[in-house]
Amino acid sequence: MGMAEKIVHRAQSLVEPGEIVQGAFAGQPSITNRIGQGGYRIVVATDRRFLVFRSGTFSQTVIKDLVEESPRDQRLGEPGGIFHDVAVGSLTMKVNFRYFAQVRAIDLALDPSGS
Repeated sequence: MGMAEKIVHRAQSLVEPGEIVQGAFAGQPSITNRIGQGGYRIVVATDRRFLVFRSGTFSQTVIKDLVEESPRDQRLGEPGGIFHDVAVGSLTMKVNFRYFAQVRAIDLALDPSGS
């Protein structure tokens, strides 16, 4: 099981009954992700909303405290490069290329036509 799949699996118990997790990924406040910056953020997209959780400084799959909740009506955009800036609600995170497939799948789930 890959890291994104672990996050999705762990997020299932944190959503409301009937809410569907459409994807998840880890992001970080900056490329260096220093200890004083609060570690990783876990973004969970459901059919209703985005949830952003705090994770550990060294772990990208542990889901801790809820940081922010925002409507599911925004697109994350086409990622590129090694790190891509992704804005969710009021937060902007650096997302590593290993999660780009999840970012694309989340946008596709919002708008299956791709427009």
